[in-house]
Amino acid sequence: MTAVSPNLRVLVVDDTPQIHEDFRAILAPKHQSSGDLDELEASMFGSPRAQPTAAEPFRLDCAAQGEEAVTLVGAARDAGDPYALAFVDMRMPPGIDGLETVRRLWERDPELQVVICTAFSDHPWSEIIRTLGHSDRLLLLNKPFDPSEAWQLALALTQKWNLARQAAMKLEEVVALAERTNTELREQIRRRAEVEEELRHLAYHDQVTGLPNRALLLERIEQCIQRSLRIPGYRFSVLYLDLDNFKLINDTMGHDQGDQLLRDVAQRLRAGMRSIDAVVRAEEDVAARVGGDEFIVLLEGLRDLQDSVQVARRFLEMLDRPFRLDGREVSVRASIGIATSERHYVRAGEVLRDADTAMYRAKMDGKGRCAVFDPEMHNAAKRRLEIENKLRDAILRDRLQIAYQPLVDVRTGALVSFEALFRCHLSGIEAGAQELINVAEESGLIVPLGRWVFRRACEDLHRWREAYPEARHLRMGVNLSRKELNGEDLIRSVRETLIATRVPAGQVCIEITESGIIEHGEAARTRLRQLRDIGVQLHMDDFGTGYSSLACLHTFPLDAVKIDRAFTATMTKDTRYVAVVKAIVTLCRALGMRVTVEGIETPEQLELVTSLGCDSAQGYLFARPMPAEAVEGLLAQLPDLNLAA
Repeated sequence: MTAVSPNLRVLVVDDTPQIHEDFRAILAPKHQSSGDLDELEASMFGSPRAQPTAAEPFRLDCAAQGEEAVTLVGAARDAGDPYALAFVDMRMPPGIDGLETVRRLWERDPELQVVICTAFSDHPWSEIIRTLGHSDRLLLLNKPFDPSEAWQLALALTQKWNLARQAAMKLEEVVALAERTNTELREQIRRRAEVEEELRHLAYHDQVTGLPNRALLLERIEQCIQRSLRIPGYRFSVLYLDLDNFKLINDTMGHDQGDQLLRDVAQRLRAGMRSIDAVVRAEEDVAARVGGDEFIVLLEGLRDLQDSVQVARRFLEMLDRPFRLDGREVSVRASIGIATSERHYVRAGEVLRDADTAMYRAKMDGKGRCAVFDPEMHNAAKRRLEIENKLRDAILRDRLQIAYQPLVDVRTGALVSFEALFRCHLSGIEAGAQELINVAEESGLIVPLGRWVFRRACEDLHRWREAYPEARHLRMGVNLSRKELNGEDLIRSVRETLIATRVPAGQVCIEITESGIIEHGEAARTRLRQLRDIGVQLHMDDFGTGYSSLACLHTFPLDAVKIDRAFTATMTKDTRYVAVVKAIVTLCRALGMRVTVEGIETPEQLELVTSLGCDSAQGYLFARPMPAEAVEGLLAQLPDLNLAA
């Protein structure tokens, strides 16, 4: 508490000037009192007595009438320098008397201590109390009074006033401290509530799009399941949406633009739900982001579960419209899987699982479409998981195989190269090579699988080159998946494998599918140039099955093009395909590329592709894929071997 000087300010209210002087002599004496003053005191109060002195002299003011006193007290309080004590005479003609004066003084300053100076003949105490009320701020001093008595009253009552003021100031400080503390506590509570709300929002919402995340979505689906068990006819659906080419956006335009695309997709989903018409009554639909490029829409209150298919198609149409990113238009397609409450689910995870399964079926059926879950999809998913687990184990235990299919010079029938084809027999599962590769691509196993195939093929080629000098010109073709092409350590892995197996880079042909090259755009061109710098040859595999044009061939550093077997099977039946193949050959010749044709099974097909100017071919007419031991039997016949004979 701040220290303040004690208040020793006293007011004497009496109509007799001599009384004023008497109080000055008592409360504010001079260093030397005059003989006349002593004589006057003796006449009023009797023989003079020694009186104590205050540590500090009282500040004394006097008023002759009650009105004047009221004015002085009011002005002092307004100025912040109030009186602590007032001695008030009861009789002050012709103005207001002492009782009225005291009453009005307290109106102006309720804290003022008052001593009423009265003779025995004045108002009795009972009348004073009846008029002014009980108060601890009021005392009586009977006339005539002893100077020491007056001094002691002044000292005691001013000290009382000061103690009361100190207590009030302390209370004010305590109250102010309490208010500050309460304010700080309220602020802390407010901040804590904001932090808790922010944490709760972060726990249940995606930071990129602001949509609810999987945790909140699972709670909502659980609520829908419970509602469907209680309310007959209550229906809901879950739409599992995956952007088909989102990774390409991230790779080509950067993650900032990828995040912006996700926000734009989320906005369209929200808008789609708000614009739902009478087909679906989606009172509390929720769109949630659950993964990098995956969204889920929860539809509640459906009249008919088939309505969810119409909603999914509406979303596909909305997302099919181009997005604008960084000043460019970008097209994004989506695949949607649908799971409905018709399956009578009991756990939210089962709903998401089945919707996810249906989404993968939609992707397999061609993307940009929707599929509704059925039990057969679940069986297929279980099979895919079983294949994945067994394939993973086969990779770890080195239980993979390679079959090699020859490529033949169409003019001479001579063996020019082999294509390494992955093979694996999984115990208890009948699965073809393409199904295994599809599962490997979906699960990410294609990367370790592809590296194993590349290394084993190089090891076999090195061994054959060493054992059969006539085979030193042969090349080895190895397929590279889209995920491998996009791998960060692809170049290092290829270079290290070539060094370890001592195979010349020019004898290795890396084959990439047309769709795999086109899908990755500029990133693919960069990676292909890096492979070309190593010295390996680059072939575009399955040309004609993707969505590129002949004009795209000049943009990639390719050595050869392999025309897909789909052209071979129809060339002898439809002359239009012959014209297409001839155009491909003409363009490749102009670009300095070789042309290989796949799927040659008849002499007529071989004769046709030879007449069109193709360089090499492979197919069952020459040889089926064979194990390494059978390849060595062929190599033993070199240089007399003629597979076209």
